[in-house]
Amino acid sequence: MGKTSKVVVCGMKGVGKTAVLEQLIYGNVNLKSCFYPTIEDIYVANIETDRGSKERVCFYDTAGLEPPLTGELKGPPQSPTMQLTSNQVLQRHYLGFAEGFVMVYDTTRPESLDVLMYLKKDIDRNKDKKEVVMMVIGNRTGPDDVNSLENTCSKASNWCAREKIRHFEVSAMDRPSLYEPFIFMTTRLNPVQNKTAFPQLSTLSKLTQKNNKSEAM
Repeated sequence: MGKTSKVVVCGMKGVGKTAVLEQLIYGNVNLKSCFYPTIEDIYVANIETDRGSKERVCFYDTAGLEPPLTGELKGPPQSPTMQLTSNQVLQRHYLGFAEGFVMVYDTTRPESLDVLMYLKKDIDRNKDKKEVVMMVIGNRTGPDDVNSLENTCSKASNWCAREKIRHFEVSAMDRPSLYEPFIFMTTRLNPVQNKTAFPQLSTLSKLTQKNNKSEAM
């Protein structure tokens, strides 16, 4: 393990962001678990990549966001310049250091997916051309009408495909369902490095060794 990757976990309030992290790292979440609204919490975990290496990840569990629009106007963002209030956007300091974003919605609450659409646009506008890893997690927090559930997940999957973001469906009550998305995130944050960052120096070293052998003969 070398560096510690910094990942921000965000989404609408009440979608289970804290429950997902607590279950992933500690495995202590059950139907009787109770969570209070988050202001900000930090979790550090060693997570395995799909190559088998373990990497350190620091997760910033953020305060839940309010839906930008309500009533008849509720829906996906119509204007990229729409002004949002402070409780509808991520705090600016997260955009300065985050290397990855885990955006969480509740598969039983369609409005929580609308929040992610605003959130993605806000991140894109303010990350200063920095490359970040993003993924979307649909967390099923309770029973719901089957048709409504399928419509929300289908809408999320289509949106993620257009935005070129990986989409996962999980349940915070089912710890194994969380492994794949977080292995994916950790692997993307820690790509395979070349054997040397200075290939010309490697070539020069080999030539020097060859010349030394020739002189010795």
